[in-house]
Amino acid sequence: MRSNITQGLRSTLLPAMIALAAGMMLTGCVTPIPMAQEAPDLNYKVTGPVVVSVVDQRDLLAEGKPPTFIGVAHTVFGIPTDMQAYPWFVSDEARKDQTLAQALEERIVVGLNDEGWQLTGAAVTKPPTKDEAVSLLAARSAERLLVLSLTKWYVSINLNWVTAFNFDWGYKLEVYDPQGNAVASVVDAGRDVVDMKGDDSAQNQIKMAYRDRLIKILERPEVRAALGQ
Repeated sequence: MRSNITQGLRSTLLPAMIALAAGMMLTGCVTPIPMAQEAPDLNYKVTGPVVVSVVDQRDLLAEGKPPTFIGVAHTVFGIPTDMQAYPWFVSDEARKDQTLAQALEERIVVGLNDEGWQLTGAAVTKPPTKDEAVSLLAARSAERLLVLSLTKWYVSINLNWVTAFNFDWGYKLEVYDPQGNAVASVVDAGRDVVDMKGDDSAQNQIKMAYRDRLIKILERPEVRAALGQ
């Protein structure tokens, strides 16, 4: 009888302890970084209208993970728990249903428009065909369509102590002209090892890791050339 009670308490309390610990370690007493600060800023500006699309083509979606999934946090006793875009990356409750791709696309649009770009989000869920690219550019009266397809975007973080966390990323980026031709195509993947700061929240540090990687992607010379810079 005592064994059954103990097992019942463990099955009831352990998930609650994990959730509580994750919530405390997620934000602590630190204010989330506002959108303007987590959005990428670039060292160049495109004056003509540009459409941007971020689409999610990660293998883990086919394995059953939702498009909001961003990785795993190790909390109490090192037990891993799935991390979703909200609240680990998206801090605005009004946007709690945003997928990872939607959140990244919004930040690119916000960040570059703050720098004087004429950028709009495509809000599509898969890479466009040539005809779809032509139609999309014509509808927006734009000169370029930039499509960032995520092949990997995965954070693994240990919240039990201040250390570094791994951010594995991979993507295919293509830029299309008004005729639907790909004027640039870049494929890359890698891992960023991010040193954690004890005086900041895990959420803010994930936000900034994403920002830094987006800047590196969009600053590539192939991308600048394809966009006319």
